[in-house]
Amino acid sequence: MKKLLILMTGLLLLCGCSTVIPDNVKADENTTDTYNLSFSSEELDGSYEINGSTYISLGNENVTIAKGGTYILEGTMENAGIIVAVDDSEDVQLVLNSVTIHSGDFAGIYIVSGDEILITLAEGSVNTISDSGTYTQIDSNNVDALIYSKSDLAISGTGTLNLESSYNHGIVSKDDLIIAGGTYNISVAGQGLSGKDCLMIYDGSFNISCGKDALKSDNSEDEDRGYITIIDGDFMISSGADGIYAYRCISIEGGTFDITTVKSANADSYKAIKSDNLITISGGEITIDSADDSIHSDNEILISGGTISIESDDDGIHADGKVQIDGGNITISAHEGIEATYVLINNGIINISASDDGINAAQKVKTYTATIEINGGYVTIVMGQGDTDGLDSNGYIYINGGTVDVSGMNTFDAEIAQEFNGGTVIVNGVEVDELPEDMMSGGFGGFPGFNGEKSGENNNGTPPGFNGEKPSEGSDGFAQPGFNGGKEGGFEQLPPDFPDDEERHGHFPGGH
Repeated sequence: MKKLLILMTGLLLLCGCSTVIPDNVKADENTTDTYNLSFSSEELDGSYEINGSTYISLGNENVTIAKGGTYILEGTMENAGIIVAVDDSEDVQLVLNSVTIHSGDFAGIYIVSGDEILITLAEGSVNTISDSGTYTQIDSNNVDALIYSKSDLAISGTGTLNLESSYNHGIVSKDDLIIAGGTYNISVAGQGLSGKDCLMIYDGSFNISCGKDALKSDNSEDEDRGYITIIDGDFMISSGADGIYAYRCISIEGGTFDITTVKSANADSYKAIKSDNLITISGGEITIDSADDSIHSDNEILISGGTISIESDDDGIHADGKVQIDGGNITISAHEGIEATYVLINNGIINISASDDGINAAQKVKTYTATIEINGGYVTIVMGQGDTDGLDSNGYIYINGGTVDVSGMNTFDAEIAQEFNGGTVIVNGVEVDELPEDMMSGGFGGFPGFNGEKSGENNNGTPPGFNGEKPSEGSDGFAQPGFNGGKEGGFEQLPPDFPDDEERHGHFPGGH
């Protein structure tokens, strides 16, 4: 099968750099070759050869395909299904040309074996697959989806596929699931689309209402598997669990997304976009209304483009390790706007309305020191009433460029130190030339020496109250800096474990 290579920008970002992440993920072993993915020309254009194909008119008995080739399916099937069981070296193309399959107590299409299986939605066709209950198994596999495949499965074409189940999943592949076009209306009790090794979507229209994860890839055993990449498409998702979940990586390059998650008895996580390791967003229009965090990673998040609108009952954007924003237009209304150990903003337009902290750097991992660093962009933060902070860091705050416009009672709160090196800072509508020091919580017993004097006014050239000594290591195991030899008007030396300039902007995808 002739291949047409498609550039997977998001995954190249993931693989082409040395990302500092927890020891359980060996990112240094990832290369661009690891994710050398491709779409076939047949997958992209939905074409099929009529000459040499086999026509099958469906009835009320199972149809078993035991030989490779192209099969054009038409008609209606009741209490029966399609079974594909061919040699592992053979390819099969199933063309759905306005078929209706009510499979009863088993999958409508069950792919037992084969090399590459392609389902093509014929132009102008409307195809429907439904069931009526839990499945009666016919072999050792736990078949639990309307379309279930043990082999790599690709779906393409311009037709429509309707999937309806009150008991099971929509489409499940235990290998790769690749979708390159078509219209999908999925209403199921379980998962919408699941590719254990990967879920790749090039284009298509998706209306998914499901009780569990809408889009999923959960292979946690193989280091080059368990990822989702989306190039384009229109997605309307309503989920009783996570909207989009991948263990390894989620890469979104484009598309239009409307994701709603609600709490249900089906799950204990209701995040809109979630990964255990890495999320990259470089484009698209994403609208989220989530009962849990809207964009969540147990490790790191990179946003370099796109338009993102978030309403969240918890955090808007949350990473245990690092959140890096290099571009995009982001609007957040949430309990907390952005939270991570290290929040790095290099560019973009960010508007945050938070009932708690706007941006919070909390020490969640030892990979980084808790830090908020803003080098560019335009950040607007409005906090709610009470014990809330605009920018709140367990460690450091660095404002090096861009514009930061904060409204609220406590605008800046750094437990160790904060610097204003460049850019524009507006506090409650007034531009200031230094960060408010009276709002600092005082990681060293209330910041001795910060009694009204400006940073750099001490005659020994060190920041006020530090006096060159090195405080002892904190009880949490993170060393606190001594800052012996600071420059006039600011801190020259970076805190322990805080990456230098090259590391900060070179080790994460898209860094500058």
